[in-house]
Amino acid sequence: MGISSAAEWFLPVELMAIRIESGRSQRWIANAIGKHTNTVGYWERRERLPDAANVVAICRKLGVDAERTFFLEHVAEQLNTSGIVSDLHQRNIFIVERAEQYYGVLIKVLTRYIPGLLQIEDYHMGLLPDPMGDPTPKIAHWKRKERRIAAWEARTNARSTFIIDASAIADLDRLPSRSRDKQIQRLKEIDARPNCEVQVMQGPPLTPHGFELFLPGGAPNAGPSFVYVESLDQSRHIEDAESLALYHRVVDDLTPRVTPIGVFLE
Repeated sequence: MGISSAAEWFLPVELMAIRIESGRSQRWIANAIGKHTNTVGYWERRERLPDAANVVAICRKLGVDAERTFFLEHVAEQLNTSGIVSDLHQRNIFIVERAEQYYGVLIKVLTRYIPGLLQIEDYHMGLLPDPMGDPTPKIAHWKRKERRIAAWEARTNARSTFIIDASAIADLDRLPSRSRDKQIQRLKEIDARPNCEVQVMQGPPLTPHGFELFLPGGAPNAGPSFVYVESLDQSRHIEDAESLALYHRVVDDLTPRVTPIGVFLE
């Protein structure tokens, strides 16, 4: 069984990110967990891979929150697999968030909702599901999404394509008119950005779930190509070439069915 390339890329990148966020040095980390400084350097340069116990030890020494620690441990435990699979309680979008910051090509095909990077707060709070009926987690999720949006918008060299189902545009009528207009303006503004396209697909979907395709696209710190797919109770980071080719084919098949957002709204 091979090593998950996505996990192999994500773990070192994320460990270095949390160390830098904490303001600590590699030497400090090494002393804190009883390792040689060179070992921490090997991990961050992807020359060696830390096991789950060392990942958790680093997170605890740096005071990383429980959600992020849990997911990093989960990824470390799946290093020796062909792809990262997460159940309802394990799944998270930390890898997607990091890929949005590092990869050269992003293609997001969403069948039910406006993509997170394109949402405004009113859309997030008003139209996204809230199964627990408690707004507190939803507010926290929006704050996280704001940081994610800011990190992506700070980039100027990534090519981003967003393909949205027409039904998601129609759902905007459920918002107050001012919020609807603001969300539509947001879509138009993103479409006008360099290297960005917002397109609308019509007709029956070609896949039962939306998906997000990440390609290195020549970006120096990107990892391997992968697809992120989220169903009702599971998420998968798909890496094998045969499966990736299927998703590429879906994107190609969608080409004659999509309309630029500006043309669609006219």
